[in-house]
Amino acid sequence: MGFWQLLTLGGTMATILGVFLTFYAMINNRTLKEESKNTREVLLEESKNTREILLRIEQGQAEARKENEEARREVAEAMAEARREMAEAIKGLGGLIRGEGEQTRDVIRARSA
Repeated sequence: MGFWQLLTLGGTMATILGVFLTFYAMINNRTLKEESKNTREVLLEESKNTREILLRIEQGQAEARKENEEARREVAEAMAEARREMAEAIKGLGGLIRGEGEQTRDVIRARSA
């Protein structure tokens, strides 16, 4: 084979290789675009799911705060009621003690008189 024939054969092989690489690049480009689209869709879906989860968490926290505040209010009301009842009971005990003290004084006065 002569120089020119080898040069022609090399050029033909380079052209065939170039065409093959071009087709490969086109196919790979389509595949990459599809994968990119799929990845973007997955990321958008996950982002949406994350937002929904965060929203549910925030709503749950708001509900928990309301319930906690309600429970605190109920406890405060119960404590206030208990204080009132204790004050009334102490007043009642004071009255009983005063009455017993007067009876004791009367008994002591009656014995001394």
